[in-house]
Amino acid sequence: MDTLVVLFIVWGVITILFLALVFLRSRLTKKETDWIPLSDDAKEEQAIETQKVIETKSSKFNVPIRALGWAWVVMALVIVGVWIYHGINTPPPISK
Repeated sequence: MDTLVVLFIVWGVITILFLALVFLRSRLTKKETDWIPLSDDAKEEQAIETQKVIETKSSKFNVPIRALGWAWVVMALVIVGVWIYHGINTPPPISK
């Protein structure tokens, strides 16, 4: 298989994983609210606890998303580098 094809496949897998994690995190944080009811102590404590649980779950996605983002950038640079290297080292076609 050609080197560029393999690099594009790996880049596509990284992109799909990155987008899946971003989508999952956005679905999780959709349940997050901007306000906490201050009327009843039990409801307030429950709302605070729910927010803390959502925040800890969504923060677990930060490191993998950041790592996949950097891997995506590195793969894009590698693909461009290989493409340029291949273009420089390939002789032009001989015309008849």
